Amino acid sequence: MKTDESPKAWYRHPIMWLVIAPPLGSVIAGIITFVLILQHPDPVIKTAPATVAVLHGSTANSVVPPAE
Repeated sequence: MKTDESPKAWYRHPIMWLVIAPPLGSVIAGIITFVLILQHPDPVIKTAPATVAVLHGSTANSVVPPAE
């Protein structure tokens, strides 16, 4: 028996959409995220400069007494 079915185009196979959909969705989500970042940047928060504790001598050579 002969069948006259011609091969379907690639977009007519449902399995191809399952292969293409996740990467395409990721690209679209990345573009949306990039546009949102450009439209709504985070504000710059200015804080007081950090204070540095003044240490006398080198702490690398210090000896810690044993705990009692």
